[in-house]
Amino acid sequence: MEKHTYLRTHDLSAERLLIDLGEAVTELEGLAVAADDRRAVTLVKQGGLNVVLTRLSAGGSLAEHSAPGATTVQVLDGHVRMKVGDETIDVTSGRLIAFDARVRHSVEAIEASTLLLTLAERGS
Repeated sequence: MEKHTYLRTHDLSAERLLIDLGEAVTELEGLAVAADDRRAVTLVKQGGLNVVLTRLSAGGSLAEHSAPGATTVQVLDGHVRMKVGDETIDVTSGRLIAFDARVRHSVEAIEASTLLLTLAERGS
């Protein structure tokens, strides 16, 4: 199998960039798990847009925080419980949740989960 270079930040040098998410997820799963039960890699960081692929182990979490711009969280596989503002929402495989800039949120993996995070910089 050919070794891909998805697990690095891609800068757009043309009008488009095509990334095979299946291959990126496979490679991400092969990385060592950090002490906080997650693995992550920035796939795209360009023009106010950041796309981050994240893998959380069951029970892993992202502590409450906010982002300066609008954010989406797409669950590629697994099941996470998100607290967004004052609301708790179960988000399962195939679902996407979006929220505005500076909204406080946290994520807890109910089972091992792969997330595709898209973050816009403030004002983008």
